[in-house]
Amino acid sequence: MLTRILFFADVSSFSERGLAWAARKIAGDRTDFLVLHVVDQSAGLDAPELVREAEGYLEEMCARTLPPESYYKTLVLLGDMLESLPETLRSEKCTFAVLPVPEGQDGMPVVRATPVPQIILREEEGFFPDGDTFGTLAVALDLEPARTNLMLDNLRDFLSQTGKNPRITLLHSVAPQSAEDAPEVLNAAMQALEEVRDEIISWGYEAVAEIVSGDAPTELCAKIGELAPSLLVIGLPATGELGQLVFGSTAEILFACTTCPLLVFPL
Repeated sequence: MLTRILFFADVSSFSERGLAWAARKIAGDRTDFLVLHVVDQSAGLDAPELVREAEGYLEEMCARTLPPESYYKTLVLLGDMLESLPETLRSEKCTFAVLPVPEGQDGMPVVRATPVPQIILREEEGFFPDGDTFGTLAVALDLEPARTNLMLDNLRDFLSQTGKNPRITLLHSVAPQSAEDAPEVLNAAMQALEEVRDEIISWGYEAVAEIVSGDAPTELCAKIGELAPSLLVIGLPATGELGQLVFGSTAEILFACTTCPLLVFPL
């Protein structure tokens, strides 16, 4: 999964800091980077010059930022970002992506256009997180069997490649229709979540399961804020799939209400 990482860059010091973070925090011994920038086709007559400037900037940025032994490739395209990104991921055989999102920018369209696992990286008060990215993980699950199984497959593969041993908190929210239904609904959800916990423990990781009750986005955001994980893990169903409107919208809210790095698995 972490063999060929696409890093989506603009031509700014923000991207340079993000690339340095990715090289320190998630790159392994066999990782290589594809550093991509897309010049919007609306640039018109200025486009050729913008492409040349971006090509020079990316080469200089990588030379300054990446370790000397790193293998990397830079690529500047002219076109539509949301169309260029998935095509480039496929043609360049990228297995993972890192997307730095500047403060105030809506990154969800790019997240949804990325068909591989990705880390969304955001600054807090002008800095990227400098602690252990894989120290404590919060994993938000909707417990739909097919999506949960796919999430677990992706998570196990990812963790095995990082070589880290994080403490994992599994989160699921329930909203009982009535007070009478609450005990049964909560018990069923906890039983299902504990089965997931036991599966992760069998991999050799420490894991706990927690249920939050009430409005899913509100309660999950509050719980994640309380836990302050070093990495939040979510799944994002493909547009049009059954369940996308519910779980997809929850994922978008979690994206908006958290600032820690966000690991997204497309489901």
